[in-house]
Amino acid sequence: MAGHSYYVEIGNEYLGKHKRVTGRTPREVEAKATEQVLRWAQEEERARERAAVADLKERAELATDDALARIEEHRGILQATMAVDDRIDWEDLEDRDPYPGTPPTPEEVATRLGVPEKRVLIERLRPSLAAKREAAEDAAREEYRRLKREHEEAERRHDEERAAKNAEVEGLRQGYESGEPESVEKYVSLVLANSAYPQGFPREFGVQYRPEERTVVVDLELPSPEAVPRVVQYKYVASRKTVDEARMKDSDFQGYYDGLVYQTVLRTLHEVFEGDYAGVCEAAVVNGWVQGVDPSTGRDFRSCIASCEAEREGFSEIDLSRVKPEACFRQLKGLGASRLASLKPVAPIRRIEREDPRFIEAREVLDELEAGSNLITMDWQDFEMLVRDVFEKVFSDEGTEVNVTRASRDEGVDAVVINPDPLKGGKTIMQAKRYRKAVRSSRPRRGWGRRGGRARGARGVLPAAR
Repeated sequence: MAGHSYYVEIGNEYLGKHKRVTGRTPREVEAKATEQVLRWAQEEERARERAAVADLKERAELATDDALARIEEHRGILQATMAVDDRIDWEDLEDRDPYPGTPPTPEEVATRLGVPEKRVLIERLRPSLAAKREAAEDAAREEYRRLKREHEEAERRHDEERAAKNAEVEGLRQGYESGEPESVEKYVSLVLANSAYPQGFPREFGVQYRPEERTVVVDLELPSPEAVPRVVQYKYVASRKTVDEARMKDSDFQGYYDGLVYQTVLRTLHEVFEGDYAGVCEAAVVNGWVQGVDPSTGRDFRSCIASCEAEREGFSEIDLSRVKPEACFRQLKGLGASRLASLKPVAPIRRIEREDPRFIEAREVLDELEAGSNLITMDWQDFEMLVRDVFEKVFSDEGTEVNVTRASRDEGVDAVVINPDPLKGGKTIMQAKRYRKAVRSSRPRRGWGRRGGRARGARGVLPAAR
């Protein structure tokens, strides 16, 4: 028909375009529409490619910013602690929270049990309703009393646990301030555990206090060179349409890694002295340890690559905000290779003495023990090993270490339990004894005396077989 035309509405959502295609015949309209849709599809493909490239470039820029920020965070490890008060706030360790439960009320119990309201007129007409209501009220009162007793018991247990925890904190505070070795070690461990390092930085350390020298020794885990961030740029490569990472040059990385180690050692010394408000640590030694794999042998190794000792009086005169870490480390007579990134080991100035010369190799006895075995007639070495096995089973979930000591009639210490927990842990001395008669009171008293001697335990246990 003359003057008559056909049309179709088409569009491309990605490009945000829309068009009405007209023609004299349906076939003409279809051909024009198909041609336009193909052009838009090609245009969309090019636009998506440009967007993908722009997205990759933007992501590369953002990743570069993040990488540089991580590197700067590691470069500023020493300065990051300057504004921090490293002393432990004892109130933060105490539990001040009241019991979270709410006591029940008679009204709540009555509502929950569906106790009907008292309706005098109706109950006069139907006495059975009054009896039913009164029975429901009696049941509600009994339920209320039961819930009240449960609430009071739960509150009492909560208060007792809170009081015990607070007493433990107070005991730790008093022990630290009086220079008790176990308490000093726990306190210094808390100080170091509170120190905030960059994400992924190892936070393992060991602490030992030597009261006769008023010196604390810290074994500190350092990150291996492979674990330290060294990517300085993420760059888009147009020819491959991918993002490649550019790593710090080896020569630059050596200085960067060395500075990281020097700063970590100085920071630890600073935190020990600043956190020690009681002044029980007149000197401190920090040994920096690294774990890795020897590329020449494929074997795991753990080496001390830096060791530094400082006295409180001299260290307090150093302005750490202005020093060059390596120069300060060397001025303190710190030990380390000329290039710490080489991971060449050095002898620690002082070591943590974890091994007691009285400790002997343990043997499994518990699994070999038969029902009905007479402990009195058991071989004395097997008996002492049995004590170790029993306590190792008891404390196995707490990460403790149980050691058996050599036979010694004069010292008489048969086992030492070491719990690494900084607050609840410590050393427990056990004397395993077998007596056919009653144990004399002098035995526990002598054991308590040894607790403060060479073994230096926080508590003592006297297992005895009779």
